Amino acid sequence: MDKKSVSATILVLFLALFFSVVGVCFSTFVYAKTRTLVEKVAIKTASAVKVFNDKKKTKSATQLKLSNMDVGLKPATGEVDGETKIPSTITDEGTSEGYYSTVYVDASAGFKVVVKDINIDSKHDTLLVKEERKNIFVAIKDVKGSAKSLENDEVELAQFSNTQELDKITFFVWLSSFATDELEGAKISFTIEFVLI
Repeated sequence: MDKKSVSATILVLFLALFFSVVGVCFSTFVYAKTRTLVEKVAIKTASAVKVFNDKKKTKSATQLKLSNMDVGLKPATGEVDGETKIPSTITDEGTSEGYYSTVYVDASAGFKVVVKDINIDSKHDTLLVKEERKNIFVAIKDVKGSAKSLENDEVELAQFSNTQELDKITFFVWLSSFATDELEGAKISFTIEFVLI
């Protein structure tokens, strides 16, 4: 009886080790190539607008520090809010289905936030990938009407006219529920520009 228990335990341990190795190999060599990632979001500013990574204004921001998305972007599954047009699963917490990043803006004049220089690096057909840009969304938290797709080459997210205090701006990036496999393995980058108005 004891011999059977020992051999059963050894078999279970061996199988657990085997499946762990297979899983690691799969995630390293196969899954890593199929993830949809936002690689870089550059920040460009006008001279009267300064963007910082921290509230104390000690670190200037040249690009967004995006949240960690080990699994990459997947089509959002949450219900779309009627006012903000942002799915309920897109938040600025660790459980978000999309990327998020917060910056602090100090401006001496009104400004608008524009997305431009959109680039999608993909092995899929160029025209089909360009068509999928309508399923990539960017928004600013708590700003009504700021949720916009990247379908056009330049997209205005919002305008800020009250510049008397430091603005905390949180950006969201996600895929709509209609996104297809054409974005599989894609590397997305774009620029967020703060333009004076």
